[in-house]
Amino acid sequence: MIEILHISLFLTLAVPTLIFGSYGLILLYYHRTQEKRDEYSVDTVFEPLVSVVTATHDEEMVIAKKIENVLSSNYPSDKLELIFVDDSNDSTPQKIQEYSQKYSNIHLIRFNERMGYSPSMIAGCKAAHGEIIILNDAGSFLDTEAIPNLVAHFSNPKVGVVTGNDVLMNTNESAGKSESLYLKFLDFQRTAETNMDSTFFIKGEATATRKNLISDLEKCGATFDSTVGMFVRQKGYKVVYDSNVKFYEYAPSTHDGLVKQKTIRAANLIKVLWRFKHLMFKPKLGKYGSIILPMNFAMLTVAPISIMLGLVFLVIMPFFDLFLSAIIWTVLGSVFLFLLLFRRNLIATVTGLEYSLLQALYQTIFIKKTHDKIDKVASTRRC
Repeated sequence: MIEILHISLFLTLAVPTLIFGSYGLILLYYHRTQEKRDEYSVDTVFEPLVSVVTATHDEEMVIAKKIENVLSSNYPSDKLELIFVDDSNDSTPQKIQEYSQKYSNIHLIRFNERMGYSPSMIAGCKAAHGEIIILNDAGSFLDTEAIPNLVAHFSNPKVGVVTGNDVLMNTNESAGKSESLYLKFLDFQRTAETNMDSTFFIKGEATATRKNLISDLEKCGATFDSTVGMFVRQKGYKVVYDSNVKFYEYAPSTHDGLVKQKTIRAANLIKVLWRFKHLMFKPKLGKYGSIILPMNFAMLTVAPISIMLGLVFLVIMPFFDLFLSAIIWTVLGSVFLFLLLFRRNLIATVTGLEYSLLQALYQTIFIKKTHDKIDKVASTRRC
């Protein structure tokens, strides 16, 4: 029994260490190398017709600010189209209609029943006239240069999707600080994955794609933005992260709200990875199929389960091997105390993330919960 417990404990601790350690080293190497950058050269005078598509549900508090934000973009107004797909129960559609009467490039698609994010975005993309479609969110606000920076990448025929950089506006709050730290890790990862091949993690608040590449995307079983990234990459086009494409938004004001937001996002990522599992280890997709997708799947599913089991075994261990458990708990306690004194924010970020992943796995596997409704955290909507 003791031997089995030792082996189980070793494996549950070794697996996440191997996953994060090996992928961390790979990302560090590609974050420093520029060997792929020539593939992503851009033409800043490339200005095709662009459609900004936004799904809305009960956004009356921020919708006017959202529309004004997009209209103020540094992109020719005669080459910019705004499409809103709405299924609200409040005054959101009326406010959009008021703007559409003033601006001929603003269009509203109205549903009288709750459609959810993906069906709404598909309807908006189908109605779009632009060569380039920008996926946007009512609660996020584009930098004035975000649209031209997104569009410039499509002068390169190898690029199919471009995604941007999330800048938080409430880093003075505890949850905002935690999310900001997480985003630093995420931006590091997406930069390295872009240099390696293509990034997996898409931010639907500011992501652009070619309309002709998603015209056959009739439905998606998980979040639309992440599906677009994988859908386009399997066609042979690159998915690029550009830190110069900035958008601004609020993180949830509480850690409970942050966990809820991360759980929804994680569940959708897990679903889309499972849907496109056939792309893993596919030779023609290069490092995207052989490294990026398998490692992201492992980090989202295998690692949190292994960490949870490891903690369970650590709790059981003192009943069977007091000496070994004392050593392990002393080491872990020392590390935790150091982080508590000098890197408290890191503790909140890591524990919150792993808990959200476990919640997402439970909701996805056991209770079959759907996560595709526009289920926002109220505190992320602020005027």
